[in-house]
Amino acid sequence: MTKDDRPTEHALPERLQHKITEQTHHPSELEALNQAVTSERDSLKKKLADCSRLLQATTTGLISLDKSGLIDGVSSRAVEMLGADKSYLLKKPISLFIATEDQSVFFINRSRIFARTLKEPFEINLKKKDGTVWSARVNAQPVETPSQKLPGMLLAVEDITPYRQALEALQLKEYFVNLLFSIIDDLSVWSPADIDEIIVYSLEKVGLVSGADRVYVCLFHDRKARLSITHEWVSDGVESPAPALQNASVETFSSILSQVKKSSTVSVADIDTLPAIEHAAHEGFHAPGVKSFLFTPLFYGRYLIGIIGCDAVRQPVDWSMETQNLVKCVGSTIVNALIRKQAQKAPAKVRETILQFVSPAPHTGDDDSLEYEGPIEVIGSDDGTPVEEKAQWRFEEGEPDDPHLVSTALLKDGKTANIACKNCNHQKLLDISVIRAIGTHLKATCTCGNEMYIKVELRREHRKMVHLEGVYIRGRGDRIAMKSDDWGRILIENLSRHGIGFKVFGKQDVRVNDRFRVKFTLDNTARSVVQKEVVVRSVAEEAIGCQFVGKDPCDVTIGFYMMTT
Repeated sequence: MTKDDRPTEHALPERLQHKITEQTHHPSELEALNQAVTSERDSLKKKLADCSRLLQATTTGLISLDKSGLIDGVSSRAVEMLGADKSYLLKKPISLFIATEDQSVFFINRSRIFARTLKEPFEINLKKKDGTVWSARVNAQPVETPSQKLPGMLLAVEDITPYRQALEALQLKEYFVNLLFSIIDDLSVWSPADIDEIIVYSLEKVGLVSGADRVYVCLFHDRKARLSITHEWVSDGVESPAPALQNASVETFSSILSQVKKSSTVSVADIDTLPAIEHAAHEGFHAPGVKSFLFTPLFYGRYLIGIIGCDAVRQPVDWSMETQNLVKCVGSTIVNALIRKQAQKAPAKVRETILQFVSPAPHTGDDDSLEYEGPIEVIGSDDGTPVEEKAQWRFEEGEPDDPHLVSTALLKDGKTANIACKNCNHQKLLDISVIRAIGTHLKATCTCGNEMYIKVELRREHRKMVHLEGVYIRGRGDRIAMKSDDWGRILIENLSRHGIGFKVFGKQDVRVNDRFRVKFTLDNTARSVVQKEVVVRSVAEEAIGCQFVGKDPCDVTIGFYMMTT
């Protein structure tokens, strides 16, 4: 080995030593990295297990759809909701599991979601494989897939059937209470001259919310030997048996009234289920063609004075306990109203005996208490110059000798009546509180001095001004590929028991006599969903007027909503 080779000999062991050291540390780093990866894997497994447990425990079902609306993924909870095996659900169109009446609503919302114009959840009726329909709240989001030009959709579905049923039940109870207090208030404060009309108006309310086609009051007289229908409301197209039941013998209907004498309510959902003898006994007492009936006794104290009843002609009704209690309470209120009316007609001495219990005692000089003399006049800080009072409308009870001089004012919204002077065309909005205090037969004196006689009509159809969004749908509405003119968004501006008025968003070809379905949500506590078949009756630019048609044009929900809100 030469002298020049010695550095090389020393360098080689140094590099080898460095390599050995490097190889010794590398496995340690790999081991540390492996431990970190293992720890991360275990953490992810734990998170996955936790998420899986949460997903299994959640009440929300997840359904993923491809661009064609076919199911390409479904969670176990969604499998339970749809009542079918996962293998059956995959690659099936979601439309198979949407209630027929809500097919179009789903596809409308689907298009709005893809257009990014709908971010809130929506409610529709879904159905299981066996056809069972249930209420669902759906939160949907589009899902972009790189391999697909059109997006799919992820649905988070929640079964709200129990919630919806409980909410509707609470809403119904609220409606019943409000309606009952409304009837009690009417029968308690209206003038005695209008009691009979208010009773019929109350019977109409009961009929509309109970599904009855006839509601009546029958009173006994001549020592309970005879009976007469004294007040009655009948729906359009239903025949009344009242003419044959004036001064009729109670003995003729003794078998019917025997249960009434026991202070019990009689409720029959299907008259055809009665024995032939009982069925025959009811003929002549109820409306012709009656399918269901209900009646309950009217008592004044412990004295039986008559009955109040309901007849269903168009379709059978299984009268609920709430309806039976409502009819019973309304009957008691009617009895008190009739007694009040009778007391007003009694001789002066009799009225004095009754009124001494409610009228204040006369003021005496020894009494130091202050007597209320009306509101205090507030004097302004002006120059004290007396201000000339403007002439005011004056109203009092009165009827003309000639009935042709009476004009009619409609209580359009249930709260006010608009009165116009034929002499100066000055108009006055008369509040129902004034009408109830004076009566429906009014003598009105205008500011110009013109006198007129007015009859306020209470039981005419009135419209309620609303602000409700909805949709209208042409045809069956069960097509997946709906055209743009198959449906449209609407803004409902007025609502009655038999129709709606709305405006259409955008340009839509709507003509008189067109038929389609409308779906909208009421602004009541339960957010009740209403779906109706309608026919267009009027078109004035954007304003569309429609009439409800179909088997149940005026249902209980709309009837309650109109009368109690």
